Amino acid sequence: MRKIAVCIKQIPLVEDANFDPVTRTIRRDGTNVISAYDLRALAQAVELKNRLGCETVAITMGPPQAREALVDALGMGIDRAVHLQDRAFAGSDTLATARALALWLKREAFDLILLGKYSLDAETGQVGPEIAELLGIAQITGVRKLELDGDRILTERESDEGVEAVEARMPALLTCAERLINPLKIDAKTREAAQSRTIESVSATELDADAAKFGFAGSPTWVQEVRAQESPKVHCTMIDAADPERAAEVVIAALEKMGALNPRIHNRVPIGDKIRKPVRGRDVWVVVETSLDDQITLCSLELLSAGDRLATQLGGALVAVAFPSAAARHAGLIASYGADHLLLADGAGLENYSPDSAAEALARLVHERTPWALLVCASERGRDWGPRLAARLGLGLTGDAVGLELDGEGRMVALKPAFGGNIVAPILSKTYPQMATVRQGVLELAAPNPARVAEIETVRVEVGAPMTRLISSSSNLDHTIAPLDGAEVVVGLGMGVGGPAGVEVVKDFARTIGAALCATRRVTDKGWVAHQLQVGLTGKAIGPRLYFTVGIRGVPNHTVGIKRAETVVAINNDPDAVIFERANLGLVGDWEPITRALTAAFRRRQTA
Repeated sequence: MRKIAVCIKQIPLVEDANFDPVTRTIRRDGTNVISAYDLRALAQAVELKNRLGCETVAITMGPPQAREALVDALGMGIDRAVHLQDRAFAGSDTLATARALALWLKREAFDLILLGKYSLDAETGQVGPEIAELLGIAQITGVRKLELDGDRILTERESDEGVEAVEARMPALLTCAERLINPLKIDAKTREAAQSRTIESVSATELDADAAKFGFAGSPTWVQEVRAQESPKVHCTMIDAADPERAAEVVIAALEKMGALNPRIHNRVPIGDKIRKPVRGRDVWVVVETSLDDQITLCSLELLSAGDRLATQLGGALVAVAFPSAAARHAGLIASYGADHLLLADGAGLENYSPDSAAEALARLVHERTPWALLVCASERGRDWGPRLAARLGLGLTGDAVGLELDGEGRMVALKPAFGGNIVAPILSKTYPQMATVRQGVLELAAPNPARVAEIETVRVEVGAPMTRLISSSSNLDHTIAPLDGAEVVVGLGMGVGGPAGVEVVKDFARTIGAALCATRRVTDKGWVAHQLQVGLTGKAIGPRLYFTVGIRGVPNHTVGIKRAETVVAINNDPDAVIFERANLGLVGDWEPITRALTAAFRRRQTA
C-alpha cells in the first residue's frame, strides 16, 4: 500500500493578521485556518486514498491550537494525524521547520509527500524543496496535474510562461498548485466526530536530542522587525458615464492633469567602466535566467543592477552565474549591467533542468569559491531549486524579497513582504553566502554600459543523475500584449466582462494603450486568461503607475495584490462595488461601451 504524508500549516486569516510590536511576530491567537494551498494537498491525498487505497497521514508543526488543523484533516478523510508540538520549535524559520518535519518523515517510508505550493502568510514556498533536499528525494513544485503509473509520477507544473511537463520516480515530494484539485469541505457533524480521534504528539527531543537544531537557535535567518503596511487612503472621483464617449475624454483629461499618463522618471544609476577582480568572501553572485524565447529575463538584469551596487560597496566582484546554453551568447548584455565575471556551469547532468541537479552544481561552486551573497530570481524556477540549495548548504534564505540593503555592520538586509503585502519584514541571515530570491519589477534597473567586457569562465561540474526529467515546456501567454511583471500600465479584468468575447474587447484596449493584462482568480480559474496573469492573494502583486479595472468587484482577495498601484480607474455597473473604495476615478455603467470608448479616445490621442 502506498503511503502519503501531507504537511499542512495553520495560518491567521490574512485580513485579521495582528502584529506583536514587542516580539516582532505575528499573533496567532485569532481566527486560524489551514492555508489554502494545503487544502489542495489534503484533497489530493484523499483522492489518491479513495482511488488507489493509499494510507494517508497529516502532519503539522505549531502551538496547541494547530491541533484544530489536524482535526479538520481527519474530518476530510485523512487516516492519521501527527502534531509536532514543543516550545523548542518557536521562532523556526523555513529551514528549521523543514528540518523538524524531515526528521519525523524519515521515520516512515513515504512514497509521496504533499504540501501546498506555499502558505499565504509567508508566501515563500521554501519548506517543500528544503524537505526534499534533507530527505534526498525528488521534488516537483507547483503541480497542477498529476498521474501515477506504478512508481512513476507524471505531472504538469506551473512555469512563469505556461506549463512544464515533468516526471519523477517515487519517493518524491510534490507541492500542489491551486488548480490541481478543488478543496474538500466538511460539515459540523463530521468535524465533531473527528474531535475524538487520536492525534499523535511529538516533542523536539523525540526528533533529536540537540535542541539547537530547532526554533530560533536552529534558524539561519532572523526577522529584524515587522513593519505594517497601511492601505492607501483614496478619494474616488466619480465620472458620469451616461455618455461613454464624453466620459472617456473626461477620464483622459483627468489622468493628464494627475500626471498618470506620463512614464515614470527613472534616474538610473550608470554602470561604471572598472572591471573588479573576484575577492573570496566579498563577491556578489547573481544567477542569470533566460526565457523560453532565449532572452535574459528582466529580473536577471535587475538583480545584476543591484548586485553591481552591492559589489562596489563590498569591494568584491559581481559574478553572473549561469548554465552555458542559457547565457554564453548573452555575455555582452550581462557585462553591460555590471558583471565582472561570467561563470558558466557545464556538466553531463545539467543539459536538462532538474532542481536537484541545479542545486548540487551551485552548491559545489559556492563551496569552492565562497561568495558573500547569492541572489536568485523569485521565478517559478528560482523558487524551485533555490530553497533546495539553501537546505543543502544549511544557508538562510529570504524568499520573494522586494528590496536589498546593507546595514551598518555590512550585512545584507532583504525586505520580505508577507500576508499579501500587509507587512514587510527586514530579514538578516546568520550564514554566508547570504541568500535571497527577489521578485521581478521591484529593483531599479541601472543604465547599462555597453563598453564593458566580462571575463568568461566555464567550469565542469560533476553532478549525480537527475531525480526529475523535464519532458517539455510551453507558453500560454499572449505575446501581443505587454508582459505583466514590471509593467507601468496594467488593465485588469474580472468576471463582469462575461466571457472570452469580453476578454478580447479588454485585450484590444490593453494593446491600444501599451498596457499589460491581469485578472482576478475567478477569471483565470475559468481559463479565460493564463493563470500567470492572476493578481491577488494567491496570485501576483503589482505596482503600476496606472491601473484600469474592468468588471472587477474589488474584494480583498484581489485588491491585496494592487496595494502599490498609484492611480486606479475602475469601471463597474454596480455603484456599490467595493473597487470604488480603492479607485481614484470611477465610472458606473456597462463596461463594454465604456471600454470601447476609452480605446477609441486613446487612439485619437495617439494620432493627434
